[in-house]
Amino acid sequence: MSREFGTTAWGRDWRRLAEPTLITRPDPALPRARSMARRDRVRDIVVAPGRITAVVDERSPHDVVVDVPVWDAPRLERARETLSHTYGDDLPDTVHAELSRIGQPPGPDPVTLTATCGCTGRKIPCPHILATYFEMARRLDQRPRLALVLRGLTDAHAPLDTARIPIGLIDPVDFYGS
Repeated sequence: MSREFGTTAWGRDWRRLAEPTLITRPDPALPRARSMARRDRVRDIVVAPGRITAVVDERSPHDVVVDVPVWDAPRLERARETLSHTYGDDLPDTVHAELSRIGQPPGPDPVTLTATCGCTGRKIPCPHILATYFEMARRLDQRPRLALVLRGLTDAHAPLDTARIPIGLIDPVDFYGS
């Protein structure tokens, strides 16, 4: 498995879609898909509750749509409780572990996930869908909260602007250590 994609628990869920651990033979589409993701060929990616849309540009553009079931109201409430002490987009792997422990892993279930591509390839998933999975793994490594947006949780603690943190919010003892 590539260490470039899915370096956090959040991204590993999507890397496992592209590179399942239970395979009988190597998938020849994987190197091509990884290459497309590395070369930023997955463009115009939009993550919304229940849906990812992307355009994968390989010689010609291919529209990719990935549908993931959103959580129902009780699951959303449990997720809000789990996230009650977190802020921003960068969630620790412990939040992922806690959500999994309470029975609602934030990652997609390959059985309930559906993905379509506008290409003419016969193989499912095609390299364009796989490239989208790799790009999602990379994006979730950077912004884990996107996994929760995909599941329908859009209102729990609006992300902080992490480009600038007011100096008054930083505790020197916590920042520098004692």
